[in-house]
Amino acid sequence: MNLQGILDHPQALRFPANQIYRQEWESAGGRIIEQPTGHFVLYGKHGQRILLVDPDGNPLHECLWEQKPTGAISLTSARLRLDWGQWIGIKPEGLVNTITLDLSRRQGWEGITQDDLRQMAARSLHSDLAMVRFFYRDEDVVLHGDGQATIHQVKDAFYVLPNGSFEEARFMSCMSRMEWSRIDYLPVVELFLSLFPGTGSAAFEFIRGLYDDQNINGVLPLQYSGIPVYPSEAAFRLFGLFFTPSVSSSQSPLEVFLDVERSHEVHWLPASGFPVRYMDEEQHLCVTVRNQMIQKATWWDDPSGLSFNRIHESGLPVSDNRGAGVTTEGLWLFDGRERKKLTIRPSWQLSKLNHSVSWKPLNSTWRDAFPMSPPILNPVEAFSSVLLYPQKSEMIGEKESQPFVFDFLDDFLEEHQDLFRARSDATHVLLSLCEAGLGSCLQYQESQIHTVWYNRTQFAQKHAQSIWNRLSRMDRLAWFPNFQFIPFERHMLEALRTRYDWIYLWIPFSDYSNCTMIDCWVKFLRTYLSDGSVGCVAGPPVLEENLQRQGLQILHSATGDSLPPFRIHQSVLPNGWLNPELTVWIVQNPGRD
Repeated sequence: MNLQGILDHPQALRFPANQIYRQEWESAGGRIIEQPTGHFVLYGKHGQRILLVDPDGNPLHECLWEQKPTGAISLTSARLRLDWGQWIGIKPEGLVNTITLDLSRRQGWEGITQDDLRQMAARSLHSDLAMVRFFYRDEDVVLHGDGQATIHQVKDAFYVLPNGSFEEARFMSCMSRMEWSRIDYLPVVELFLSLFPGTGSAAFEFIRGLYDDQNINGVLPLQYSGIPVYPSEAAFRLFGLFFTPSVSSSQSPLEVFLDVERSHEVHWLPASGFPVRYMDEEQHLCVTVRNQMIQKATWWDDPSGLSFNRIHESGLPVSDNRGAGVTTEGLWLFDGRERKKLTIRPSWQLSKLNHSVSWKPLNSTWRDAFPMSPPILNPVEAFSSVLLYPQKSEMIGEKESQPFVFDFLDDFLEEHQDLFRARSDATHVLLSLCEAGLGSCLQYQESQIHTVWYNRTQFAQKHAQSIWNRLSRMDRLAWFPNFQFIPFERHMLEALRTRYDWIYLWIPFSDYSNCTMIDCWVKFLRTYLSDGSVGCVAGPPVLEENLQRQGLQILHSATGDSLPPFRIHQSVLPNGWLNPELTVWIVQNPGRD
């Protein structure tokens, strides 16, 4: 690969401080190393990597480093390219929340030390002093002489980079602060509902690359750390792609990892055959290869917003009724009974290819959930259907507000068995305009029929895919026809043939000041909620008077900003606020007069 071709790629060096390497590579102190996979790593004069490209010169990540007054080199920013072409960014210490404490009323406050504060934090966070000390450095815990204390909660931030640079960056997520010049633990990314697909694997590709740079002469065992810890099977699988787990006991590493008290006991060493990615800009394709075999393929122009996983030896799909297989003829992407052939590049270094591939698609597809017609989305819209929350002081968006409401309702129903039984016994369930928080509203029972009215097509599609996969794993795809997604139109409020045994209803923000529409929504509830049945409603405060006027019994109500899921969210992102009018009701239709 021509070095100048790598440097001149329009997506390669976007940080202004890295431009010198494009202009004066040798005199700027640049160095390039080719890896066994054919990838190239470019290093700056400071000895740190600045760019990773695939064998054809397509960039995968770029780093910007700076030298501190102490002489230490630290990461300032990083850009990571996702499988579907989108760029995201990392800003070390990009999210800082400040907590102020008044200790002056405590007896003996003059003698309180930084570790005393850390010990208090450890108790409230259900952690230990050593872990709190690890994440809260001396500069993060400040004691003032007047009995006041300031604690800085510092995290690394992830951003969406719409044009590939930080100029129009939008906050996406965060994770515990890392020392990027010395990788010494494995993190879990928070706010998982906000993660673009492929974020985790791209981040760990970056982490593994830096780890290898820093451990040329040996290996350093890593552990998972965090406050609080979020061990999960998904995190274990992601870690396991790039690092190999081991434990000192006879238990399985997964079993130990999932125990929140013992997650740190799993030691992770670098895996010998970890995934590597190849971009094909001509075919709009990214392939992930491990041990010379295709593991995953992502076609950037796919309106489903899904990748294709390697077909199982049985020929059955792993997920989404899709699969990827290679033959001597090319790379085959299967979506149900449809197929697409793409060219295999020699640079992918695939092992011996078969003459044919066994593909046994299932008869069902997630598209069957749309009886009127399946959505046809812009691919970028499909891949980017996530919820993004503000880092700064601004109102949280309407769709982003929904999970707080429906997570609360899910927890509330669990705690009130009479309501939980009523929900479980319901046969016909309507979910109206709550598709961004749909996951907390669904139950998977053969007897239940779910009708979903939607106006956010990308989230409806995403949840239809999720439901199909869930039922497929349960071996219950025969239930899938019980989930029907219908695009919402206003006239549907007045001309239904069915009454419902349970209704989840989200009234759009745009209707809050429209008295006619508020009246229409309440009359709809009164008419189509079966006698004795329950509805869960999110809307403006004025709704309460209308509910009572229509004879609906209010079982419970709560303001949006009082909901526990929102309070938990504020511990991570304290500046965003909900629509002040957002209120939640649980109501019951006592029956006709």
